[in-house]
Amino acid sequence: MKAHQRIIREQKATEIPLLLFPEKPDIIDIKKAIIRPISYKTAEKIILEYEWLGTMGTTQKHFGIYFDGHCAGVVCYGYFQAMNTNSGNHPYAPYVGEQYSKFGIQLSRGACVHWSHPHSASKLIGKSLQYIKKEDYKYVVAFSDPEAGEIGTVYQATNWHYLGFGKTIHYDIYYKSGQLYMNDRDFYKKYRFCGKNKTENWLEGKPDLYLKKREPKGRYIKLLGNKKENKEMMQYLKDKILSYPKRVD
Repeated sequence: MKAHQRIIREQKATEIPLLLFPEKPDIIDIKKAIIRPISYKTAEKIILEYEWLGTMGTTQKHFGIYFDGHCAGVVCYGYFQAMNTNSGNHPYAPYVGEQYSKFGIQLSRGACVHWSHPHSASKLIGKSLQYIKKEDYKYVVAFSDPEAGEIGTVYQATNWHYLGFGKTIHYDIYYKSGQLYMNDRDFYKKYRFCGKNKTENWLEGKPDLYLKKREPKGRYIKLLGNKKENKEMMQYLKDKILSYPKRVD
């Protein structure tokens, strides 16, 4: 199964001949690509058109990869999506230790346009992590979504650690058209309640919306600390690392 973003890029490339796209530079040289912080609005233009979820979520920090002044891809970081834990501590304390658990951030959104260089995503993530590290973050968490045909190829290419699938069941709200209306975290922040039964009651009288179970996602983590810090975090993480999943054709 192809990833959703690859399918979208292939479709975009056939809609109009590439020479007619004014945003496409004449030369796309990955060695000359520039990665820099960008605005929410700049990131939003690409995320809404190419990204699987079709929303910006709770992203706070945004970076883009540019070829000759043209943005070819974006990556967005923000709040953790899943903050629940049975232990009562920070949800990632069992993975990195309580000392470092509060110094993490989530890579929540990312997408490249149809004409981008094949290595744009990996270079964009690698360079953006350097910016994130300078802000004293010690680790980053990201997810791959099986529903979008993802196995985390770009995270594997940039040497993240794979932690397997999550176990918590989530329910998000979708339009009948299939587009996401609101994920469970944003729904709780707005209405201060959650759970399948309560949310279904809220949906009564709203025929354009429905509740959809979110399948567990693959979880990846990247350590950004110095040598000593990474060694200390790895003491918690080492027994949780799994082999990378592979795509089944």
